[in-house]
Amino acid sequence: MTTSESKTEAMRERLRGLIPEGGKDGPTQGVNHIAVFAKDLEATAKFYSEIMDMPVIRVSANRDAAESTHMNVAIGNGMSLAFFDFPHVPRLQRKAPEGVGNVMHIALPIAKGIFQDLKGRMDKNKVKYQEVGGSLYVKDPNGLAIELMPYD
Repeated sequence: MTTSESKTEAMRERLRGLIPEGGKDGPTQGVNHIAVFAKDLEATAKFYSEIMDMPVIRVSANRDAAESTHMNVAIGNGMSLAFFDFPHVPRLQRKAPEGVGNVMHIALPIAKGIFQDLKGRMDKNKVKYQEVGGSLYVKDPNGLAIELMPYD
């Protein structure tokens, strides 16, 4: 084992030491919504509703900035992705660089039958995706990576 591998494994062991015995859960009730900057809300709405079969469930003015629109897309179990456009803020029109603090991807469990339907819809609409380890990874119009994890 190299020094680098040894340091990595030592760090993993320290992290494992933080796992509570007995399977304690967190104090919150999961995710209500995940807020995402969007460049084009109409393209985003079309992708989620027509390709992903995740309906738009709310559209309103952003309470923090009247020039911005707030749109929610249902991802299941009362949770949503909340998209916000800020057309008046030029820096928010660029895709963010990859790195620390950014979202790598959002993993969503999906029934195998529905998974196959979505995959077929992506193929039909020529939406690019990648299959890794049984999951499907796709990027939305904003560059947000979504992992679809099939289950029985």
